[in-house]
Amino acid sequence: MGDERRGSGATMVYRKGANGLRILVVFLVDILGISATNMEPIYWNSLNKRFKDDRGYVLYPQIGDRLDLICPASDPPGPRATPEYEYYKLYLVSSREQADRCEVMGAPNLLLTCDKPSSDMRFTIKFQEFSPNLWGHEFHTLRDYYIIATSDGTRQGLDSMRGGVCVTRGMKVVLKVGQTPYGLPPKPPNRTRTRGAPGPQGLLGTLPTPRCRAGPMEGRGAGRCPSPTSR
Repeated sequence: MGDERRGSGATMVYRKGANGLRILVVFLVDILGISATNMEPIYWNSLNKRFKDDRGYVLYPQIGDRLDLICPASDPPGPRATPEYEYYKLYLVSSREQADRCEVMGAPNLLLTCDKPSSDMRFTIKFQEFSPNLWGHEFHTLRDYYIIATSDGTRQGLDSMRGGVCVTRGMKVVLKVGQTPYGLPPKPPNRTRTRGAPGPQGLLGTLPTPRCRAGPMEGRGAGRCPSPTSR
């Protein structure tokens, strides 16, 4: 009985330690802001011309970046507001099939509900591989994700899970995480070793090999060519 308690206690300590380390790593990356940038926000309504691009609305976020999704208010109207407020629900999907079909399948991953005409609605995506929040989003580099809106822009069609403006107005975004427009991942930092710098074996690996000298030895420790081995 005592052994079982000690075993379960050790397991709990291990889990707590692992979770604590995970949160610490995420916190340090967040504080240091390693290679992180604030991407240009996406204003989600029919005035955004990026949705009309023949090549699609494609972004290339890197791990650590942040992206704001904004549904502009229409009362009072702003420079990015439509004459009549547009109602949307924005979903994150991880399969191209769902994006191509403009359909949310399985458990929906709702990012933002745009249903308040009098105020801007905003949601910030942080592209991170590990999230300290149980319900936080996690992304994997060199993978594609998609944001789609399957409502038709009206309050009555807000809860639709298929079609909508994703089909009629092309309102979907492709997120190519950890990639570039050229199809290659970003170039890693230059880690080429400077000529003459210590190699993996340490300083001893860089010491020159002493030359041997023919003839009699000159003092203790002097090198001398070995005699040919007799056969």
